[in-house]
Order: sequence, then C-alpha cells, then structure tokens
Amino acid sequence: MQFSFQQGGWGASLADKLVRKCDVLNRGFSGYNTRWAKIILPRLIRKGNSLDTPVAVTIFFGANDSALKDENPKQHIALDEYAANLKSMVQYLKSVDIPENRVILITPTPLCETAWEKQCIMQGCKLNRLNSVVGEYANACLQVAQDCGTDILDLWTLMQ
Repeated sequence: MQFSFQQGGWGASLADKLVRKCDVLNRGFSGYNTRWAKIILPRLIRKGNSLDTPVAVTIFFGANDSALKDENPKQHIALDEYAANLKSMVQYLKSVDIPENRVILITPTPLCETAWEKQCIMQGCKLNRLNSVVGEYANACLQVAQDCGTDILDLWTLMQ
C-alpha cells in the first residue's frame, strides 16, 4: 500500500481513473501489522464534517501478521488477535460514522515462497512466511468481513 502511488503503481492508476470524481488517499504503512495499525487508525481517520467523510475505506492487512513467529516475532500476530484487530478497526470506523457498507476488507495475497525465500536469504535470514499460513489469515479476514457485514476483496482467491 505505501508504495502504490509510485510511478506505475496501482494507487496512482486508481487516482487517475477517479480524477474529478473523488480523491484517492493512501494511508499505507509498509511493514505494519494489525496491532500497530489499530493504534494509529484514530490519528488517520477522525469524525469530521461531511467534506472529510470517506466514500470508502479499505483495510488491507495480513501479510506481515502472518509472518512465522519463530522467524519474525516483531511482525507476527497470532491468528485470533489478527481477527480481533480487524474487527476493532471496523468498529472504530463505525464509531466515527463510517458505516460497514463503506468498509472493504482485503485479504492478504498469496505468497510465492521461492521468490520470498530469495529475498530473505539476501537479507541474511531464513524463510519467514509460508503460503499455507497466509491462507489461514485470508480465511480469517473473510470471516471477519462476514461477521461485521463489510464488503471483501478476496485477493487470496483471485490471485491463486
């Protein structure tokens, strides 16, 4: 998300498609997990006047949360806490007058383990994520969307 507005990024393309219709704002934080995002969300989106009310808010987490605990304890978030954090973010948005029908949860994408392992080795560490584990987080995200009544973009399934 953080880099989506770089040259050729999907955020920049989306903003271009929606020019004069709405502003596309990116509040992505590379490396963050749901625990950290839950803390900073109130600083990013507050109750305001109608001009500040978003048309939609996307919540896209799970790749960092699903890091293997033993290999990447800094980013790892247990599956049940991940789901609770997503629910907490949706509830916070409702509390600042953004209804669940304006919230879109996005599942984490599948992981290409061979490519990720090469990156890990280049950084001097072992493989710290597994595609099967990311899938568990994607399923938890789907369940949270169902429980909270939000829309869902299931990138996990779309990109398999």
